[in-house]
Amino acid sequence: MKILSLIPAPRRLLILFASVILPLLIAGNIAEDLLEHERFTFEQPLMMWLHQHTTPLMIQVSLVLNIIGKMPYAALLALLLAGWQWHRHRASRAVFILLGTLLSAGIMSVAKYFFNRPRPQFWPRIAEAAHTSFPSGHSTYAATLATLIIILYWHTPQRWPLTAAALLFAFCMGLSRIILGVHYPTDVVVGWITGSVTVILLQQVMRRDWSQRKLS
Repeated sequence: MKILSLIPAPRRLLILFASVILPLLIAGNIAEDLLEHERFTFEQPLMMWLHQHTTPLMIQVSLVLNIIGKMPYAALLALLLAGWQWHRHRASRAVFILLGTLLSAGIMSVAKYFFNRPRPQFWPRIAEAAHTSFPSGHSTYAATLATLIIILYWHTPQRWPLTAAALLFAFCMGLSRIILGVHYPTDVVVGWITGSVTVILLQQVMRRDWSQRKLS
């Protein structure tokens, strides 16, 4: 669990910069442009290109991910993961999962209300979506779950398969939101950043508690 604490200080700072500071700078720049009502010129051409090259299989997968990322199913998956850790007498990990999920969802919800960005309307949406567009809630949830899994299982033999699966899940979830026409690419990117950075920072806060427990 103590991933960064086992790394020399210079490398640790570099990792923190790449995983926290740099993504936050990117998200902040996007947010500032949205507040100034600026448009991202690359978004419409990129979305139209993707729409023109979308296959029926991609649409079906995106619709499945749309269901998985909805609140009841996302909450259930987080509860199951936390319950498994609690069952294995790893209370701090269970709390970590629940707090990481709740915090990222809370930050995402506040941002949606604050920015109030309308959803894209470049083609008839394949799936209905309520509320506002920025940031993507599904992408936030997928990045949260992926980062939680990577941290929880980093020091296990399943590290690389689970890391690859988690990253693929987060990427496909974000891509699916664009395919369905319910989010801009910048919504997805900031959703990924919101979920992953929240979990990483929470892990740093709870690191001392984990160091006092023999968790594997």
